[in-house]
Amino acid sequence: MKKLKIGGLKQSLELCQFDLRGPDSSEEIASKVSTLLLYQKINMEFLTYYPNRNSYHQLTFCISQDKFFTTSEILKKECSLPIGWEINSRGHVGIITIFPHQSAIKILGVIMVSWAAQSIPIYGIATSLSAISFVTDYYLIDKATEVIQDLFQLPEDHAPIKPEIRYYQSDIVKGD
Repeated sequence: MKKLKIGGLKQSLELCQFDLRGPDSSEEIASKVSTLLLYQKINMEFLTYYPNRNSYHQLTFCISQDKFFTTSEILKKECSLPIGWEINSRGHVGIITIFPHQSAIKILGVIMVSWAAQSIPIYGIATSLSAISFVTDYYLIDKATEVIQDLFQLPEDHAPIKPEIRYYQSDIVKGD
């Protein structure tokens, strides 16, 4: 059987995930959380927002695993989140991003079925015109990548799959 072609594949470094869920609120939760993390120089590496007008809204984001405790403390602090919002978190996750080239829906289905057969959980999915990102357990990220590599054909000149550096915000401010 001929493998489907994908345009690329990459893994994240070790992350943690926060799911914030709450009632319809006049406050912009994504903006508020982003501002709280900005003040602590914490970068979001994954962000999805699901508005549901009738029952709840959900904001999911992933950050570096080494910022788990700091972020938990920030979010639990009184008045950080609007009333009625709950916080669930998960440590030690990673993101695998696929660049589907074409056939994004078919590729999404194949990965979901294949990972389920290998007991690889999916804690989040985000799609765009050029990428599909999956959040899973970090200790399974190499296994998940192997499953994808067995199913799909990567380009011959593919960039490294594993990240080589991590970016942090600087304290240095350039002035006039």
